Amino acid sequence: MVEGDDGIALASEFPAVERSAWAALAGDVNALRTVTDDGIAIEVLYTAADAAPEPGLPGSPPFVRGRTPASTRPHGWDVRQVVDSRRGRGAALEELERGATSVLMRLRDEPGDIDGPLMAAVLDGVLFGVAPVILDAGHRWVPAAEALVEVWQTQGVDPATVSGSFGADPFGVWASDRSIDLDVDVAALAALTAGVAGRFPTVKLATIDGTRFHDAGASDVQELGYTIANAVATLRALPLLGLTAALGRIELRLAATADQFATIAKFRAARRLWARVAEIAGVPTAATQTPLHAMSSTAMMTRYDPAGNMLRTTMACFAAGVAGADAVTVLPYDQVSSPAGSELGRRLARNTQSVLAMESHIARVIDPAGGSWYVERLTDQMATAGWAHFQEVESAGGFRAAVEAGLVARRIDEVRARRQRDIDHRRAAITGVTEFPNLAEPSPSLPSAGDEPAADGSLTRHRWSGAFEAIRARVDAFAAGALRPSVMLATLGRPRDFTARAMFARNFFEVGGIATRTGPVTDDEADVVAAFDAQPDRVVCLCSSDAVYGELGASVVKALTAAGATRIYLAGGPPDLIGALTDAGVTHTITAGFDARRALVDLVDHLGIP
Repeated sequence: MVEGDDGIALASEFPAVERSAWAALAGDVNALRTVTDDGIAIEVLYTAADAAPEPGLPGSPPFVRGRTPASTRPHGWDVRQVVDSRRGRGAALEELERGATSVLMRLRDEPGDIDGPLMAAVLDGVLFGVAPVILDAGHRWVPAAEALVEVWQTQGVDPATVSGSFGADPFGVWASDRSIDLDVDVAALAALTAGVAGRFPTVKLATIDGTRFHDAGASDVQELGYTIANAVATLRALPLLGLTAALGRIELRLAATADQFATIAKFRAARRLWARVAEIAGVPTAATQTPLHAMSSTAMMTRYDPAGNMLRTTMACFAAGVAGADAVTVLPYDQVSSPAGSELGRRLARNTQSVLAMESHIARVIDPAGGSWYVERLTDQMATAGWAHFQEVESAGGFRAAVEAGLVARRIDEVRARRQRDIDHRRAAITGVTEFPNLAEPSPSLPSAGDEPAADGSLTRHRWSGAFEAIRARVDAFAAGALRPSVMLATLGRPRDFTARAMFARNFFEVGGIATRTGPVTDDEADVVAAFDAQPDRVVCLCSSDAVYGELGASVVKALTAAGATRIYLAGGPPDLIGALTDAGVTHTITAGFDARRALVDLVDHLGIP
């Protein structure tokens, strides 16, 4: 029972209910509990008994509820949209005129030299005193920073008015590409600090990009721990500034996913962890100078059924806004197939933010999720576990030593493999790819490629749907020059007997790009065989209830085998019947929780699809 400010006992008219009574009515509570990639149990119900430690007030340590005591975002957060340098002259101004408030200048895929003329062309028309420019140039961050400074100087911009970030992340870039000389990049960061830090007082020197860990397969907690460890290593490379000034010249970037509560808790936990770093460093209030940038996850994006990405990025943007992110980047829904995004994709990305920030007014409420027993507990659990990862890295000698020892890559690979198993067994569904595929959609313009971890321990980008999309792309390529392979669904009995399993089987086969053809509604094996005779591929799947399997299954299977079926699948696996049905000729079973990816690869190989 909660006491209101006026002393009224809220909800006092309702009788108190013990948790045990609720659990008795809810049924098997343990079966409803879920576990995250970090091993954190998500309970079905949270009550006052699950309350976490007090998170503090907004603007007060540990800053879980926000960096400032009052909302600094009355009109929304910083809408930071990606501008790919390959789009050419005026690309940045186009984004700003259509709703963006800052520019994330992506140069990592620029095929030519990064120099002043290139930078000036893409940023043509931008008012630098109004719109911050944040650089994202990967391992070429040094020439990118030099080019931006050249543009500012050429245009006579007042150094005190410009803002943004030079985007330096030497340790992170090196972790993603171990062939880079880290010592050279660290020296370059020191030179950048000595050369421009004083001249451009409000420009961030470094952007610690935690999305690289997320994209490599890291869990939310690992992303937190390794991002903080990377940021601490970067602070140690900035001795000229002093700790207070150094914390003010860094920003942190984290991935936002469609798991809204996990994203909200992650960003709240990130502020707590960074506040702890500042506290240990002896400058606790300096943590408020480090902004948080949220970027919608690339790992969660799909190449097939890209329209589903609109929903994923909307949820990610909503969660980041609720969590109090200072800047948010929503990637175009078709980013995976079109590296720079289509005009429609970019417009929807901007408008998603406009609607959430300026029409839904999410940013007007400080920490709207605060006080939720669930969110507060999850924030505390993530912060505690993230700090443990950070401590493990520090115990190994710091970020560089941990990466060189293979600790970071090994820990990420463990989670990556565990997540892939869940996806393979369809315990973690990806709509449009592993569930509810659309065979009628055109094949994406770019082929799906494997995303295996690098042998040297470098972090490699990995999309969760990539493995299944590779199977689909293989079949689609074959179907482009021939008839799409198909499986006949032998539906036995009445619709009430076979509908559920027929839908399950159709979904499974079409995930791999294999069409299904439904046989007649019948309990006559002759009708089934007659329909199978018209089936071009000699593969069939029986779909019905256990009762019908027991009555007709064995005889139908034998008849199909005699008719030339090379593979006979059984939808469902009744334990007391599977032996007899296998003896009759069933070669494979498809059931909930089985390894769907392995089964599809095996079938595609069997069909002779290259």
